[in-house]
Amino acid sequence: MNAKNVFVFLIAGLIGFSALAQKRSLTEQADEAYVSQQYIKAVELYKKAYAKVKANRQEKDRILFQTAECYRLIDDKVQAIKTYQRLVTAGYYSVQPKIFLYLADLQRFEADWDNAETNYKEYLKLVPDDNLAQRRLQSIAMAKDWMNHPTFHQIKNEKNINTEWNDWAPHFANGTDRNTIVFTSSRFGGEESEKDAWTGQYLSDIYMTTKQKDGTLGSVSLYNVTDVNTAANEGELISIANAKTQNIYFSRCNVKDKTQQPCAIYMTPLAQNSKSKGKKAQTKSSQAKKNDKNAKTETTTPQSTTTDETSAFMRIDLGDTAYNYLHPAVTSDELTLYFASDRPGGEGGYDLWKATRTAVDEPFGNIINLGKQINTEGREEFPILRTDTRLYFSSDGHPGLGGLDLFYSDYINGEWSEPVNLQYPINSPSDEISIIFNQTESATSAAEESGYFSSNRAGGIGGDDIYSFYRSPMLFTLKGKVHDDKSMQPVESAKVKLIGDDKSSIEGRTNRKGEYEFNAEQVKYNVNYRIQVAQVDYFNTEGTESTVGLTTSKDMIHDFKLTPIPKEPVVLPEIRYDLSRWELKDQYQDSLSDLLVILVNNPAYVIELAAHTDNRPFPGLTNDTLSQRRAESVVDFLNKRGIDLERLVAKGYGDRIPRTLKNTATVEYNKKTFTFPKGITLTDEYINGLKTKDEKEAAHQLNRRTEFRVLRSDYVSRDVRDSLEDAALKAEVINMVGKTDPTMDVPIIYTDNHIKLTMINGKLSQLYIILNGTAIPAIYDDRYKDVAVLDWDVAMDLLLQGRIEKNDFRDKDKAFDTEGKILDNSVLTFRSAYIGKYWTDKFEVLVRKGMQQKMIINRNGLSEFGHFTFDKQKGEIIFDK
Repeated sequence: MNAKNVFVFLIAGLIGFSALAQKRSLTEQADEAYVSQQYIKAVELYKKAYAKVKANRQEKDRILFQTAECYRLIDDKVQAIKTYQRLVTAGYYSVQPKIFLYLADLQRFEADWDNAETNYKEYLKLVPDDNLAQRRLQSIAMAKDWMNHPTFHQIKNEKNINTEWNDWAPHFANGTDRNTIVFTSSRFGGEESEKDAWTGQYLSDIYMTTKQKDGTLGSVSLYNVTDVNTAANEGELISIANAKTQNIYFSRCNVKDKTQQPCAIYMTPLAQNSKSKGKKAQTKSSQAKKNDKNAKTETTTPQSTTTDETSAFMRIDLGDTAYNYLHPAVTSDELTLYFASDRPGGEGGYDLWKATRTAVDEPFGNIINLGKQINTEGREEFPILRTDTRLYFSSDGHPGLGGLDLFYSDYINGEWSEPVNLQYPINSPSDEISIIFNQTESATSAAEESGYFSSNRAGGIGGDDIYSFYRSPMLFTLKGKVHDDKSMQPVESAKVKLIGDDKSSIEGRTNRKGEYEFNAEQVKYNVNYRIQVAQVDYFNTEGTESTVGLTTSKDMIHDFKLTPIPKEPVVLPEIRYDLSRWELKDQYQDSLSDLLVILVNNPAYVIELAAHTDNRPFPGLTNDTLSQRRAESVVDFLNKRGIDLERLVAKGYGDRIPRTLKNTATVEYNKKTFTFPKGITLTDEYINGLKTKDEKEAAHQLNRRTEFRVLRSDYVSRDVRDSLEDAALKAEVINMVGKTDPTMDVPIIYTDNHIKLTMINGKLSQLYIILNGTAIPAIYDDRYKDVAVLDWDVAMDLLLQGRIEKNDFRDKDKAFDTEGKILDNSVLTFRSAYIGKYWTDKFEVLVRKGMQQKMIINRNGLSEFGHFTFDKQKGEIIFDK
C-alpha cells in the first residue's frame, strides 16, 4: 500500500470514528457522566441536551430532573431549588414524588420553614408512609424553637485557615498534643492539583495548623507524613497514641479516569513513616460526605488488612470493596473501630457501623450495625469519640435543624442512649460535621467547653469552613418557697433535702419567708434530683428536678405547699362493705391510694386506722367486732403494699362515736340526694328525727366510715434498727423513743451493767444515748476537753421536732439569732438522758457547729450516769451495780 492509500485509509478511519461518536447523543453522554458521578460534566451536558429535545415532553422533564439532581449532589442549592420548582410546575412529581421531598429538604436547609413545611406535606400526600419525611416535617417546629432559644455557645469562623474551597474534619494531631490540628481541604495545592469531576473542587489533602498564643490558628501546611497525601481523595485523619506507638487512620477515595472509586479506611503506625522532605504530595478532595449511592448486594466480607499498592499504608478490609467505608473513629485501646458505610444491611443511605478485634496486632472483624437507635433512613456519618463511651456523629435522619446536624449518644450497659441534638448555634439549617473538644475531662462535665467543628452555613468563606466554639461553664441553682397549704403562710425552718442519683445528699432549711436555696456548687450537671420537704406537724412532700441533658445554665425554681397534719381524725374517701362483712372490695381500694402515698412520703408516721359502724346491730356479730375487723382489713391492704405493721394500729369503735360534720355533706341514696349541714352530729336522736326512711339511711351511711389519725411521727424504720449491731441497742431505740419522763417504766436495755461499744472505722468508740426520748449516736473520748458536745444540726432537728425548746437553753432567748437559729456554743440542758438503765436528769451539753460526729462525750460527762470503768481491750463501759 503506497503512502497515498495509507493516508486515505487513515482519513476514512477518522471519519468513521467521528461518525460513531456523533451517534452517542448528548443525553447518553450526560447519563454516562451522571452514572460515573461526574456531576459537573453531567450538568453541562444535560443543559445542552435539554435544548436539543423539542417535542418529547416526557424526556425533557426527565432531563430536567437529572439536572436538578446534579445541582443537589454538587451542593448548588440555589439552582437545585429553581430546577425542582420548574418540575413542580410541570407536574413531574407524579413521576418523581421525591421532587417535593428534595425541595423541602433544600428549603429547610435555607431556613425557609414555611415553604419546606408545605412541600413536606405535599410529598406525604403522595408517599404517606415515609417515616424520614414525617420526622423532618415534625422537626420544623423544634428547629424554630431551638433558634429562638440558642445555647450559650459562641461560634467563630477560623478565617486564618479557611479558603474559598472546602475545609473540614478537624482532629488533633495526636492524643496528647492538642495544639496541633489536622484537617481536610480541597484547596488548590499547586500546578499538579487536579479537580474532582463530582464536585468541581480540587482533590483533597490532609493539612495541619498550630494554635497560637492568642488562641487563633496559625499558618497551614501539608500534613508532613509521607504517603498520606496521594493522587486520590484523602480525608478525616485521626491519630491514636498508646504506650508504644502512635497510629493514624484516615479515609481514601481513589480516582481512576476522573471517576471516583469506592472509598476505604487506611492505617499505619506513625513510627513506621518518615517525615516528608519537602516533596509536595498531590492533592485531592474527599467529598465522601456527599455520596448518595444506592446499596448493592454484598458478595464477600474479607477480614484482613492489606497494603495499598500506591503507599505504605494498610487498607482495613471491612467488607465488599464495591461499597464505601469512611470516617474512622477508634477507641483508646484500638480494639473498636467505628465508621460510616453504604454497605448492605443498614437502615439508610449511609449508616454507622463498628468492627472489633481482641488484640491490636489482629485484623478488625465482627462488623455490626449500630442499630436503629443511632441509624435512620437518612444518613449517619462522621463518627467521633470524645470518650470511649460517648459518640458524636452527624445525621440528617434524626430530628434537626436542616441538613446534617451534630448529635451525641452514650454507650450505657451495652446500649446506645437516645441521640441528643447539640442544637443552635453549633447546629444550623446547614450541614455540621466532625466536632472535637479541647477539654479532655468527662464528656458529662458542665465546665468550660470549647473546640472545633465544620459547617457550610451561610456567611462562611468557602463551602465547608472550620469553626471554633466556646461556652463558659454551665451553672445551676435551685430555689423556691414553702407555704402552708391551708393558710398560705410561709413555713419557716422546714427541712429541704436535695437527693441526687449521683448519691449526693444535701440538706437546708427555709428562712422566715419560707425560702430555701441550693447554690451552683451544690447543684451539679447531669443529675436527677429528688427534693424532700419536711416539717413538724405537716405531711412530708416531694418533688423532682433534673440537670440531665441541659445545654445552658439554669436557675430552677420549685415551690412547695405543705399540708398540716389535722388534729382530728381524717375521714377517708367512701369505703363500702357488704352487709355484716369486713373484706375490702376491689372497687374501693383506690380510696386508700392517697393514704398510701402519705405513708410512703412520711416514713416516721405511726397512724391509727379507725372504723365506725352505724347504731344498728347485726345478729351474731357486735358492732365493735365488725368495726375492728374492717379496720384490720385496711391495715392488711396497706401492709401488703409495703407499709410496716408497726406503723399501723387498727381500732374498731363500733357505733360509740357518731360523726360530727366539719363541712356540709351530700349523699345519694335510692336515686335521691340528701344534704346534711355543717356542724351537726349524727346521733341516734338526730337520725330518728329525720322525716323519711331514705334520709335516715343516708345519715347512717355517713356514720359508717373509716378514719385515720397520726399517733406519732418518731417511728424508726426496721432497716435502721437492723443496722444496729447490738440487739440491746435495737431494743433501746424501739422502746425508748418518745419516753422523756424519768419516772416512766424504763426497760433494762442491756443484760447487765456492761455497755458494749461499737467501733467506727476501727478507731472511734460509739454508744447510744437517749436524750429527751431520741437515740443519739455518741463517740466516747476520755481525752476530749469538753464534757459533752452536740452537733448543731442535731440540736436544730430536736428543736423543730419539739423535743427541746428555748427554756431548755441556759440563755433562753439569747441563745438564738434573729432568724431563730441556735447560736454556736450555746449550753443546752436535756430533761432526761439514758444509757441503758442508767439515767440522769438536767444533762448539759454544748451545741457546736461543724462537728464531724453527732455527739462526743468524755469521761466526766459519762460519770453523770454513774461510776464506771472503761475496759479498752474489750471495748466495754462497766457501770457499778
